[in-house]
Amino acid sequence: MTFRTLLLVAAFACGSAATLPVERPTVAIIDSGVAMTAELAPLLVAEYDVAAHPARAPFHPRYDHGTMVATILARAAGRDVGIISMRIDDPEGCPANVSPPCQNDPAPVAAAIRKATALRVDAINISLALGQDDGITAAVREAGSKGIKVVLAAGNEGWDHPGNLAPAREAFPAAVLVGALDGAGHPWSGTNRPGPTPRDYNYVWQPGVKVPTAAADGSAVRGTGTSFAAPIETARLLRTIGQVRASSRTANGIS
Repeated sequence: MTFRTLLLVAAFACGSAATLPVERPTVAIIDSGVAMTAELAPLLVAEYDVAAHPARAPFHPRYDHGTMVATILARAAGRDVGIISMRIDDPEGCPANVSPPCQNDPAPVAAAIRKATALRVDAINISLALGQDDGITAAVREAGSKGIKVVLAAGNEGWDHPGNLAPAREAFPAAVLVGALDGAGHPWSGTNRPGPTPRDYNYVWQPGVKVPTAAADGSAVRGTGTSFAAPIETARLLRTIGQVRASSRTANGIS
């Protein structure tokens, strides 16, 4: 058993890790869980199930969403990233008319954000509609205050204002909302757009229509929506963090 495998087992057993075992930038993906596909396996650091007690088997998600998000992020980051999966989907599953991941209780989502903050990740990717919850907003605010980049999907209702606005404002300027562009580089019809004069929040655009990715079984699929635009922005931020660290190591004579 390798050191990395031992550390993963320890993380699952005690639900914590004092130090992240990677020098590369690290992201927490708060979603439906991430599968250990052949493509993602070398990048996965740990998975924390904050919605089920006892925790479900790690890296065996019920739904594809989290794996699709993680795969897009990994590819956009040039695979120079460590991924921590924060599984928040309801163990009861989703109603037939609701797209996963589903979690009506805000407590697991807030707990996942706080855990990611305690782990001192570089970025948190939230491809979810958070709704209005003081606990989640406070957790995002704390993450931002620690200098963690918090990337939030802007939502897919076609509104003239973004969803997830309260946490984005509370964590400003560390947080950013992400809208989806179509293949021609125009705003996708379903994306929530920024207000006419956005203030006290960041909003960016990234490709979000038919984005190539992989399902939990590793098969090739495509994703459409701001959920799949957000990890591209997260990857961009992580690349910048990685470049700054590499420059710092070089300046200090560290290989």
